[in-house]
Amino acid sequence: MKQIPPAILEAVESVRLSSMPQVLLRFLRLVEDDHASMKQLAKLVGQDPALSARVLTIANSAALRQMTEIKNLEQCMIALGTRLARTIAACLAVQSVFANTSADQQYDLKGFWRHSLWVAEIARQLAVESSYPDVEEAYLAGLLHDVGQLMLLGGVGENYESVLGMSRDESLLQSNEQSMLGTDHAQVGAWLVDQWQLSSFMGDAVLFHHMPAADIAVADRLSRLVWSAHVVVEQGIEPETITPDLHVVAELLEIEHGRGAEIREATSKEVAILAEALGVSVTAEARTLPCLPTTTSFEKKRSKPNHEDPARAGLEAVVRDRAILQPLQQNLAGLVDEAEILLAVRESARILFGTARLAFLVPKEDKKTLCGAEIPGQPEILQRLEIGIAPGKSLAAAAALGEQPRSTFDEERPAAVSLVDVQIARALDSEGLLYIPMRAGSREVGVMAYGLSAAQYGRVKKQLAWMSSFGNSAALSLQSWRDIKDRERAIEEKIHAELEQKARKIAHEAGNPLGIIRNYLKIVKQRLPEESGVGEEMEVLREEVERVSQIIRKLGNKPEAALPAARLDVNAVIEGMLALYGESLFAECGINLEKALTPGLSPIAGDRDSVKQILLNLWKNASEALPEGSSLRVTTKDHVERQGRPFVEIEVSDTGPGLPGDVKQSLFKPLDPNRRQGHSGLGLSIVAELVERLGGEITCHSEVGAGTSFNILLPQAVRE
Repeated sequence: MKQIPPAILEAVESVRLSSMPQVLLRFLRLVEDDHASMKQLAKLVGQDPALSARVLTIANSAALRQMTEIKNLEQCMIALGTRLARTIAACLAVQSVFANTSADQQYDLKGFWRHSLWVAEIARQLAVESSYPDVEEAYLAGLLHDVGQLMLLGGVGENYESVLGMSRDESLLQSNEQSMLGTDHAQVGAWLVDQWQLSSFMGDAVLFHHMPAADIAVADRLSRLVWSAHVVVEQGIEPETITPDLHVVAELLEIEHGRGAEIREATSKEVAILAEALGVSVTAEARTLPCLPTTTSFEKKRSKPNHEDPARAGLEAVVRDRAILQPLQQNLAGLVDEAEILLAVRESARILFGTARLAFLVPKEDKKTLCGAEIPGQPEILQRLEIGIAPGKSLAAAAALGEQPRSTFDEERPAAVSLVDVQIARALDSEGLLYIPMRAGSREVGVMAYGLSAAQYGRVKKQLAWMSSFGNSAALSLQSWRDIKDRERAIEEKIHAELEQKARKIAHEAGNPLGIIRNYLKIVKQRLPEESGVGEEMEVLREEVERVSQIIRKLGNKPEAALPAARLDVNAVIEGMLALYGESLFAECGINLEKALTPGLSPIAGDRDSVKQILLNLWKNASEALPEGSSLRVTTKDHVERQGRPFVEIEVSDTGPGLPGDVKQSLFKPLDPNRRQGHSGLGLSIVAELVERLGGEITCHSEVGAGTSFNILLPQAVRE
């Protein structure tokens, strides 16, 4: 396969795709609507090729993509989330306004938009007719089949305008692209789709949509669908007329010979209705290729930037930058954590400045070192790199110490490029670097490192002032979030100190009645005759009172680093606990109690009080949740292997109604204390914490109507 020339690939790699303003305006309004669903947003995004490509690119980026690919627009919007979607919308609006005010060339895309949407709608209908399993994939592939035209238009500009000018329609476009550029829009569009790394033939469908009929016959089904949709659109026929190409479509997809023409007619009306709803004025005869709008000489003169008065031009730039960055600043301020802010900043920069390679370097706590660790989407090498913040060490340090951008391409202020800068450029797979300082007032927040080629630097050099403003806006959002967290931390520490003092007072006051109870138990035990048979129960009761005393004494103390380990017989602990609590927790509540304790169970390494607390919390929860007639079973198992280590397993299972969905979602986290009257909501969170401190693990299996099972693994004690 012929490769895209490196110069063209470099030009289109980070190109800003132009969206239809009518779709973009509606997207801006819908994304601010708190009642709008992700499905509604995805449907709107799917009405514009450029917007769809942008959303797919971001959703499949290293920072957002988890274990599975995302090739459905609704899944993309869910991955982005409302906050990031709002930031992207603001950036797209800023980009559109900036292009308009900076005299960037504006193109008439109405015919292109209509053609792309029409092919997409036909591809969807043909997919239904031919029983293709993923109808939305067919729609998306059809929508993006000509996205390479937008990329070439944004990447090589005037050169591609010449190609478009020479091409009456798509029948001549591909050959003109190859002769003048060494590539074509199908190859470039397929390259973009390939960057998403989807297990899909979508890239091939984009690549093959101009292939001859004889060649496409052996291609995959998705490629045949998009090719057929393109052929159907290009017919220009009456519904009752069936051309040879439509016969080919019918045979390729195994559909009735007249269906292609019928689908063309029906979808033509659907696209016209959508265009009218969006306020897009486009005729059936509109040119399907992007083209320059026809403007009056007055409009051309008015759109030309003012270069005659540098002061006025500078003032206009400052006012424009502040005005268009304000909504972006507001959206960044609404994000909820540092990782989300940095992700939004990265994608915003990609949209605003056409820069695909961006890394962040932030100061460590000592303020003497820059690093790129713990930042999602960073190259792995930057996670380990540390850069000293000192004069002369590197351009990265120079940008952090100063307030001006620094670049390896800067001829006006040449500086020695250090090996650290070379390493960062290599990590970003770029020819050179542009560093933009991130400052919030006088505070140094970090540095943005853009990986660029010399040609890309030549383009963005004109926007350095704007990029600096953007860097400072990002820094302000990041620092504001950090300041809020610092204030919250200070408040939490103050509250903790007050609670600690109160807990000490409670522990002191509760000690007296517990001491009295302990003494009375001793007296009662002495007065009871030995043949009474309650000596064992009295001893368990004494242990429980002592355990409560220890819990209260610990209220005002800091948590222990580690609990003292001992060789503990789990079966004996369970038997003792059931002797004390079996009647009150289960028998009186009509709950059948079963136990299956493995004889000769190996001892565990742990402390008795923690195991008691774990069992009591689980049993108490079960007692309160199980209806009369239910059963609860306590089982122990020996020599359960996990990663080569022996464990003892305790299983507490029941035949109850199962756990509610909201509880299962945050099972071992503290619940709302007001959820049930008289309950703290801490029971299972304490269980999980104690199991973890004992070096074990806990799992839960629960189904509605089928009961719940808790399985606890505790490490066996080392043989003496």
